[in-house]
Amino acid sequence: MTTRQNHTVPPVAADKIAEFLTAYLSPDFSSEDDPPEFQPGESDYPDFPGSEGLTNPDISPDPLLELMRKGIAEAEAEIARREAAEAGPQRRRPNRSEAVTLLSLAAFATALPGKAALDRLYWPGTVTVLQTPPGYEAAVAQALSWPTLRHLRALAAVGTDHADPKLRVFKSAASASRDRTADQRNFRAKLEPTLEQGASILLVTADRDVIDNELAEVTVLHLALPRPTPEAVLAVLRLTHSDDWEAAEIAALLPSPADLARLSTRSIGAAFRAETAAEVARRLAELAQSSAAATGVTLDDVYGQPEAVRALRVMATDLSRWERGSLDWAQVTASGLLFGPPGTGKSLMAQALAGTAGIPLISTSYADCQRHGHQGDMLAALSAKVSEAIRRAPSVFFVDEIDSFARRGGNGQTDRYLRGVVNGLLTELTRLAETPGVIVLAATNYPDQVDDAVIRSGRIDLRIGLTAPDLAGISAQIAASLAKLQPRPRISAQTVAEISRQILGCSGADVAALLRAAATRAREAGRRLSAADLQAAADKIAPKPDLEQEERIAIHEAGHVVAAWAMRRPVPRRVRLSRQGGFVESRRAAFHTLRSANDELVALFGGRVAEKLFFGNASSGAGEGRRSDLALATRLALQIEREWCLTDSGLAWHDTENTPLLVADPLLRDRVEARLHAAEAEATHVLSRRLPYVQRIAQALMRERELNADGILKMLEVTEYEDAPNVGAEVIPFPNFSGE
Repeated sequence: MTTRQNHTVPPVAADKIAEFLTAYLSPDFSSEDDPPEFQPGESDYPDFPGSEGLTNPDISPDPLLELMRKGIAEAEAEIARREAAEAGPQRRRPNRSEAVTLLSLAAFATALPGKAALDRLYWPGTVTVLQTPPGYEAAVAQALSWPTLRHLRALAAVGTDHADPKLRVFKSAASASRDRTADQRNFRAKLEPTLEQGASILLVTADRDVIDNELAEVTVLHLALPRPTPEAVLAVLRLTHSDDWEAAEIAALLPSPADLARLSTRSIGAAFRAETAAEVARRLAELAQSSAAATGVTLDDVYGQPEAVRALRVMATDLSRWERGSLDWAQVTASGLLFGPPGTGKSLMAQALAGTAGIPLISTSYADCQRHGHQGDMLAALSAKVSEAIRRAPSVFFVDEIDSFARRGGNGQTDRYLRGVVNGLLTELTRLAETPGVIVLAATNYPDQVDDAVIRSGRIDLRIGLTAPDLAGISAQIAASLAKLQPRPRISAQTVAEISRQILGCSGADVAALLRAAATRAREAGRRLSAADLQAAADKIAPKPDLEQEERIAIHEAGHVVAAWAMRRPVPRRVRLSRQGGFVESRRAAFHTLRSANDELVALFGGRVAEKLFFGNASSGAGEGRRSDLALATRLALQIEREWCLTDSGLAWHDTENTPLLVADPLLRDRVEARLHAAEAEATHVLSRRLPYVQRIAQALMRERELNADGILKMLEVTEYEDAPNVGAEVIPFPNFSGE
């Protein structure tokens, strides 16, 4: 991949740019090795004395007259050479509409290799790829005019017998049709006859996929043309506008190199139509600011997601280092999958990253692409968004609902359709991964439903889990929102803390909705927002629970914590008590042995057993839904028996998601039941000896609403255990139930 370099043009490159611009604007295209000109007629010759009646003065029999004519011609040629030397290089004044072409020529001159390698452009039957920024293909092809190629030939020091007549320029424009592959194949077919004739090709393209394996074999140079730089703009302004201005003053008005590079050819062309150089610079700056399209949100506006914010800040920092030229793009982690329940701020994260980095956000989704039509139109819409992100790089490309692209692997007509859609998505993700400056973020509520190839490393590197914001995050979000209101509410920090504890477990979107509802209530009453408004809104989204019910939930979650600790499992990262129920965020093992899997089963039964020990019975809380304790325990027991084959019940693998296995195989059902009962018995044994610990954690949870690993460890008064498999134990992959 190419690396962003410092934008200051070195003197050698600046001289090369000036030479090519002068050559392109040369008013006289003739040279000593150009094709022969039309021969002059009789009347074009001077009327020398004694030449009357001659049909052709060139064959005059008078030697003296011939000598005079020759001397006059040599004298005129010498005078012309001296005048040209005194006047310097001659060039015409370009039209302002040629600005983009001149900038493209400057990029071409900058990208050229040294003179020692220039002759490779003229090797017969070979290809030199000029990879342009998207949208610059036509301008670069136009810049490669006859005078440009003549100057290039002179630099390469090649003879006329094997130069320009055999150097051909081909332009490959971006495909806008449904069948992009067919368009590329047809274009490549057009090149073959030219190569077979022994010509050399300059291939102007923004699409690296144009070069297939056969063409790659005869590609001798691949030149990546840079985007316009401030230095190139100044050089072109000297030609298109009057030069009665100071470079330093105009440079101060220009946008930054990164912002300038994001501008489209249309925007640059529009700016150069201004009357003065200063006005051109100002228009470029305004258009660049508009192109950046700042979201107005930064990572400072995201609350309660510290790990996700930390990961995205690293991306923003590394992007800045790359823009400064101090970090190679290959070293930048530039993609991530945002996953979590609805309302946890996945779209907000993408906006915040773009806002923090000061770069544009290009968003799309499955639904947005689908509305354009069936498969071909849908993939064309996706490709257009990807091309926009590439053109406006550095940028953030965000694709929502990525799970809606579905997984491949089924049968039938529907799967064939979905396979084509997913393959198209993979192609576009690969394009993005190969483009320096584009950060890719994808979002889903269901990470397990995303095709594995879509989120493999190289396409999507990071997994960034989002949950409901923590207590500190909710308090910060409320406080920041209240500070923006005018007149500013007089609400104490204690009130904010109490409201935060009450709504703990709500999503960031829920918190925002609460604040809007409170503000609306205050406006309707015609007064400043008060604590009563906040409390009323909080009671609607998180009604105060029954104390007995809350105590049972706290005991249940504390039972999980203590049971895991007793079985030497890692202490949970976080335990939360909210109006929606309890929540334990545990660190899951990457694999399991039979012993560690059984210990995990005991921890899963810790909540149900704690309820029995404290209240004399269990509630339905341990078995509500596919993510409940009993559901996870049953699936884990099935995996032990039929997926990981950790027992002596056989080695045949079965899909443990296929729960009818328990109905179809009574023996298997008995083995699973026995394992579950054994885990429940062990949980009862370890918890009955540690009831004070359960009670202590439950009380702290009811008081604080949220506990982290450090707080839990202090209450357990032990150091954290690290679980590791025994030497020689069979290593079995363990699915991450938490989705992390």
